[in-house]
Amino acid sequence: MSREGVEVVILGTAQDGGIPQAGCSCKNCTAAHENYKLKRNPVCCGIKGVDGSFHLIEAGRNLSEQLKLWSEKMNLENIEKPETVSITHVHLGHVDGLGQFGKEVMNSKDLPLFASKKTIEVLENRNVVSAFRCNVVKSGRAFSPSYTCGFELEFIKVPHRDEEADTHAILIHGPNKTLLFLPDHDSWEETLSEYKKETIRQWFTDMQINYALIDGTFWDSQELIDRDMLKVPHPPISKTIEMLGKKNINDPEILFFHLNHTNPVTDIYSKECQIVEVLEWQIAKDGQVFTL
Repeated sequence: MSREGVEVVILGTAQDGGIPQAGCSCKNCTAAHENYKLKRNPVCCGIKGVDGSFHLIEAGRNLSEQLKLWSEKMNLENIEKPETVSITHVHLGHVDGLGQFGKEVMNSKDLPLFASKKTIEVLENRNVVSAFRCNVVKSGRAFSPSYTCGFELEFIKVPHRDEEADTHAILIHGPNKTLLFLPDHDSWEETLSEYKKETIRQWFTDMQINYALIDGTFWDSQELIDRDMLKVPHPPISKTIEMLGKKNINDPEILFFHLNHTNPVTDIYSKECQIVEVLEWQIAKDGQVFTL
């Protein structure tokens, strides 16, 4: 039996490549190959509406495992298919599962897909949306993905390496609470400037959110030893918690996700993970559930 209310399940907490990442022998990837409990799916979440409908945000390569995880968390006997899909941007791990909705796998037809105009244009050019009925979403305008789901989605634009299209975070407005889904952005300086806010707390307070799943790709700016990190900008967790300090009583629950395989916080026993927890923030886990 499905439970009551709007529920959000985190179906993936890793950066686009997942953990373990292809072609990598680092200690985190090696450990995940050896112990399936250490694996992390690419970032994704599922929303169950008040009517029992299922709505997916992002569509990555581990879609089969993620739909099974969602169905298990909702205490369903069979693996359910989503009734709508929403996409934040066109980078690999957020869209490389879209083809599985086609005739080769699920054979979906006219499945509603919600994304920005630029995102849809890129996906159409890549020929990966033949199974979908594409719906253009305007930034800052809340909408219900279906008539009886009992929640609204609100896309909000954020700056992030927009080589082909733009990037959005998504606010999920439930009957009682709101969750921010923010897997990618370049920097807090740019994002806060976009909304004319001085601090992270001010922005979160103005959005009236209760939960924030935010970009935690890297721990610090020295993490990638074989790549120029200026070309893959993300606000490091160490910088974010420096800006936030310790959790206050009126703060939302903040969880870091979209974790790169190099990020030490993927190890729950690491000193970096302990630093986050001492400040009373969280590292997100695949399978966590939030009631809105």
